[in-house]
Amino acid sequence: MLYSTARVVTDRPHRYIKQLVSHMGRKVPAELDEDRGSISFSIGSCLFVASTGHFDMIVKAGTADDVAAVEDTITRHLLRFATRDTLTVDWLPLVRPATAEDDAALLALDRAAWTAGSGLPSTRAEERTAYFNDRRKPETHLVAALGGQIIGAVSVHRTTPFPEGAHVFGLWNLVVAEQARRTSVASALLSAAEHLAGAQGARKIGLRVLATNTGAIRLYERHGYAVEGRYVDEFLIDGAYVDDISMGKCLTTPSRATV
Repeated sequence: MLYSTARVVTDRPHRYIKQLVSHMGRKVPAELDEDRGSISFSIGSCLFVASTGHFDMIVKAGTADDVAAVEDTITRHLLRFATRDTLTVDWLPLVRPATAEDDAALLALDRAAWTAGSGLPSTRAEERTAYFNDRRKPETHLVAALGGQIIGAVSVHRTTPFPEGAHVFGLWNLVVAEQARRTSVASALLSAAEHLAGAQGARKIGLRVLATNTGAIRLYERHGYAVEGRYVDEFLIDGAYVDDISMGKCLTTPSRATV
């Protein structure tokens, strides 16, 4: 899947979301609640999230042409409704490659989004002044941004230096800001990571996740990852032993030798 986003600045975000969802909901499936709305077309969908002074739109579709078509439909209807306001709609990719300039934002995101169920407490004790280091490099990271603010990140790269394992990539450090959850950001990061790995020759992606991180496990399963192993009582966290789960996904159908 491909994802794009646009932030629309307005003092009436809920009004515009309601108008869009109500109008288009006459012809296509649509949903609306207090701060969110969604519209589903045959070729893709658009999610709307209201906030103070703006609302964000996130488009999801299978191809670049379909993304552009959904963007165009949403934009045309929105600007038609804006009879009293001058709205600006600039669509951008939801996910982009990270740069060294993202360091401070990623460090703040990493600190804020950590929970006891998703990571090791000992890593929080580190006095870090930077996110990137010899192990974490900008060129292996992707970031998600809404309105210029980084709200998610993921790292993907080869798991081993040996040529025999060059087709296997690993997924690390998937994180989404709390206020941006339930907005398809994690799915966008996963899809982008898989696309990046595939472009670099990956046939398979693996990852490790704590058994206590049930939300992440469900996310990975929805995206086709399956449990490949379980390391029982691998970590002792806050007085309780926690399993570490290995999951994997084949990006292409593997060819197996016959005997």
